[in-house]
Amino acid sequence: MISGADHPTAARSPWLDGYDAERLIGSIRRECLDQIVVIFSRTRSAERSMHTDPTACVAGVDGAPGGWAVVITGPNQSIVKKITAIANLFENHHELKAVAIDVPIGLLDSYEIGGRACDKAARKLLGRMRGSSVFPPPVRSALLADSWIEACANSRASNPQAKGISKQAFAIFPKIIEVDALLQTRPQLRDLTFEVHPEICFAELGGRPTTHRKSSRLGRQERRELLAGAFPDFEALEKNGREQRLPIEDILDALVACWSALRLASGKARKLTETIARDRAGLPMTIWV
Repeated sequence: MISGADHPTAARSPWLDGYDAERLIGSIRRECLDQIVVIFSRTRSAERSMHTDPTACVAGVDGAPGGWAVVITGPNQSIVKKITAIANLFENHHELKAVAIDVPIGLLDSYEIGGRACDKAARKLLGRMRGSSVFPPPVRSALLADSWIEACANSRASNPQAKGISKQAFAIFPKIIEVDALLQTRPQLRDLTFEVHPEICFAELGGRPTTHRKSSRLGRQERRELLAGAFPDFEALEKNGREQRLPIEDILDALVACWSALRLASGKARKLTETIARDRAGLPMTIWV
């Protein structure tokens, strides 16, 4: 990704007069804003309000239409961007210490009622009101299907007691497959990449599960208030995400995932299961907060 911070230019070029230089700078500015980022300075008070390691560079990631919503925060700046492939995040930001992503990592081979142990723990923590937001991830064989009907058949074939796949789960199959393939082909990224669930993160941030659905007006306001206490530059970050046409729910979820990534980098995060089970590919099956 290109940003003004990555590619500084001279204040004055000898072959440009003032008028041409002004036009060139304006063109560069428009090009950068059209593509990705606005960078906000991080103050010392902001570092203290996060109660995390101010030297860490981390990212929070949430699936978005056509790609991923990403919030990166480091010692001196926060960046909101939309990327088309999750691999691009690691290729362009080698300094990352933790990436918290809202996607299932580690999949069962055989269907289990309620899903993995971490899914059951997450549902219990959120209670009746918000627990329904945690849906069981697909079994690994379901990812091989070309259609929702075939995915349901593969799921049911994995266990006599098995059920099909929800359409909500099937809709994120491409995201699950993308992350699964990346972590299998680049195992060194497994120590940097952690599964989170936004509703669990918000519950931890606020001290209790949220009251309202995230798609409702009250739900968005509730989550904004929580994030404003964690990110002093929250309003600017939200505005930047909107300028890139990211859905507000994805911006908020990526921000709270970034908050958890800061906790992970500073050693303050916790997993929802006592032990970390691993799937057939060796990927961890737990949720962090």
